[in-house]
Amino acid sequence: MMAETIKHLTSPTLKGKRTFEIVVVDDGSSDGTSAAALKLAKSYSTCDIKVVTLEKNIGKGGAVRHGMLFSGGERLLMADADGASRIEDLEELWKSMDAIAPNKAPGMVVGSRAHLVKTEAVVKVSYPWCNILVHLIRQLTVP
Repeated sequence: MMAETIKHLTSPTLKGKRTFEIVVVDDGSSDGTSAAALKLAKSYSTCDIKVVTLEKNIGKGGAVRHGMLFSGGERLLMADADGASRIEDLEELWKSMDAIAPNKAPGMVVGSRAHLVKTEAVVKVSYPWCNILVHLIRQLTVP
Protein backbone atom coordinates (compact mmCIF):
# COMPACT_ATOMS: atom_id res chain seq x y z
CA MET A 1 0.00 0.00 0.00
CA MET A 2 2.90 2.38 0.64
CA ALA A 3 3.97 2.42 -3.00
CA GLU A 4 0.44 3.37 -4.13
CA THR A 5 0.23 6.02 -1.42
CA ILE A 6 3.51 7.64 -2.40
CA LYS A 7 2.60 7.49 -6.09
CA HIS A 8 -0.66 9.31 -5.37
CA LEU A 9 0.83 11.91 -3.02
CA THR A 10 3.67 12.73 -5.43
CA SER A 11 1.49 12.79 -8.54
CA PRO A 12 1.77 15.87 -10.77
CA THR A 13 -1.79 16.94 -9.92
CA LEU A 14 -0.92 17.17 -6.20
CA LYS A 15 2.68 18.32 -6.49
CA GLY A 16 3.16 21.56 -4.58
CA LYS A 17 -0.37 21.56 -3.12
CA ARG A 18 0.71 20.15 0.24
CA THR A 19 3.45 18.29 2.00
CA PHE A 20 3.13 14.88 3.59
CA GLU A 21 4.82 12.42 5.87
CA ILE A 22 4.13 8.75 6.32
CA VAL A 23 4.29 7.16 9.76
CA VAL A 24 4.35 3.37 9.92
CA VAL A 25 3.60 1.93 13.36
CA ASP A 26 4.70 -1.64 14.06
CA ASP A 27 2.67 -2.72 17.07
CA GLY A 28 5.14 -5.22 18.48
CA SER A 29 4.80 -7.65 15.59
CA SER A 30 7.22 -10.47 14.91
CA ASP A 31 6.61 -10.60 11.15
CA GLY A 32 9.33 -8.18 10.05
CA THR A 33 7.02 -5.20 9.52
CA SER A 34 9.58 -2.66 10.77
CA ALA A 35 12.38 -4.07 8.64
CA ALA A 36 10.17 -4.12 5.54
CA ALA A 37 8.99 -0.54 6.19
CA LEU A 38 12.57 0.69 6.71
CA LYS A 39 13.69 -1.01 3.50
CA LEU A 40 10.82 0.57 1.58
CA ALA A 41 11.56 3.96 3.16
CA LYS A 42 15.13 3.76 1.86
CA SER A 43 13.83 3.33 -1.67
CA TYR A 44 11.78 6.55 -1.28
CA SER A 45 14.56 8.70 0.14
CA THR A 46 12.90 11.95 -0.98
CA CYS A 47 9.81 11.22 1.14
CA ASP A 48 9.47 11.84 4.86
CA ILE A 49 8.81 8.35 6.22
CA LYS A 50 9.00 7.48 9.91
CA VAL A 51 8.89 3.94 11.28
CA VAL A 52 7.79 3.59 14.90
CA THR A 53 8.47 0.18 16.43
CA LEU A 54 6.69 -0.62 19.66
CA GLU A 55 8.33 -3.23 21.88
CA LYS A 56 5.06 -4.95 22.71
CA ASN A 57 1.57 -5.07 21.26
CA ILE A 58 -0.62 -2.40 22.83
CA GLY A 59 -3.65 -2.82 20.57
CA LYS A 60 -4.89 -0.89 17.57
CA GLY A 61 -6.02 2.13 19.58
CA GLY A 62 -2.63 2.46 21.24
CA ALA A 63 -0.80 2.03 17.94
CA VAL A 64 -2.98 4.70 16.28
CA ARG A 65 -2.38 7.04 19.23
CA HIS A 66 1.39 6.57 18.97
CA GLY A 67 1.27 7.21 15.24
CA MET A 68 -0.69 10.42 15.73
CA LEU A 69 1.69 11.60 18.47
CA PHE A 70 4.72 10.97 16.24
CA SER A 71 3.13 12.87 13.35
CA GLY A 72 4.03 16.46 12.65
CA GLY A 73 1.30 17.59 10.29
CA GLU A 74 -1.62 19.95 10.69
CA ARG A 75 -4.03 17.39 9.23
CA LEU A 76 -3.61 13.73 10.07
CA LEU A 77 -4.98 10.68 8.28
CA MET A 78 -5.02 7.21 9.77
CA ALA A 79 -5.29 4.39 7.24
CA ASP A 80 -4.82 0.68 7.76
CA ALA A 81 -2.20 -0.92 5.53
CA ASP A 82 -4.55 -3.69 4.41
CA GLY A 83 -5.50 -1.85 1.24
CA ALA A 84 -9.24 -1.82 2.00
CA SER A 85 -9.30 1.96 1.65
CA ARG A 86 -8.14 3.64 -1.54
CA ILE A 87 -5.63 6.43 -0.95
CA GLU A 88 -7.26 8.34 -3.81
CA ASP A 89 -10.31 8.75 -1.55
CA LEU A 90 -8.16 11.05 0.58
CA GLU A 91 -9.08 13.83 -1.81
CA GLU A 92 -12.76 13.58 -0.85
CA LEU A 93 -11.83 13.71 2.83
CA TRP A 94 -9.63 16.72 2.11
CA LYS A 95 -12.50 18.55 0.38
CA SER A 96 -14.77 17.81 3.32
CA MET A 97 -12.15 19.09 5.76
CA ASP A 98 -11.79 22.30 3.73
CA ALA A 99 -15.56 22.75 3.84
CA ILE A 100 -16.03 22.21 7.58
CA ALA A 101 -12.75 23.71 8.76
CA PRO A 102 -11.64 26.48 6.39
CA ASN A 103 -8.43 28.44 6.92
CA LYS A 104 -6.81 25.63 8.92
CA ALA A 105 -9.46 25.73 11.64
CA PRO A 106 -9.74 22.60 13.81
CA GLY A 107 -12.00 19.93 12.39
CA MET A 108 -12.38 16.23 11.86
CA VAL A 109 -13.71 14.08 9.04
CA VAL A 110 -14.20 10.33 9.11
CA GLY A 111 -14.09 8.04 6.11
CA SER A 112 -16.12 4.86 6.00
CA ARG A 113 -15.79 1.41 4.54
CA ALA A 114 -19.57 1.13 4.35
CA HIS A 115 -19.31 0.74 0.59
CA LEU A 116 -17.69 -2.64 1.23
CA VAL A 117 -20.56 -4.06 3.30
CA LYS A 118 -22.06 -5.99 0.39
CA THR A 119 -18.76 -7.17 -1.07
CA GLU A 120 -16.51 -10.16 -0.51
CA ALA A 121 -14.12 -7.85 1.39
CA VAL A 122 -16.35 -8.23 4.44
CA VAL A 123 -15.96 -11.47 6.36
CA LYS A 124 -19.08 -13.60 6.23
CA VAL A 125 -20.34 -14.78 9.62
CA SER A 126 -21.57 -18.36 9.70
CA TYR A 127 -23.69 -18.27 12.87
CA PRO A 128 -27.35 -17.44 12.06
CA TRP A 129 -27.93 -15.60 15.35
CA CYS A 130 -24.84 -13.50 14.71
CA ASN A 131 -26.02 -12.62 11.20
CA ILE A 132 -29.28 -11.36 12.69
CA LEU A 133 -27.38 -9.34 15.29
CA VAL A 134 -25.08 -7.82 12.66
CA HIS A 135 -28.12 -6.99 10.50
CA LEU A 136 -29.81 -5.25 13.45
CA ILE A 137 -26.66 -3.28 14.24
CA ARG A 138 -26.40 -2.19 10.60
CA GLN A 139 -30.03 -1.06 10.74
CA LEU A 140 -29.13 1.15 13.70
CA THR A 141 -25.89 2.57 12.32
CA VAL A 142 -26.27 2.86 8.55
CA PRO A 143 -28.75 5.45 7.28
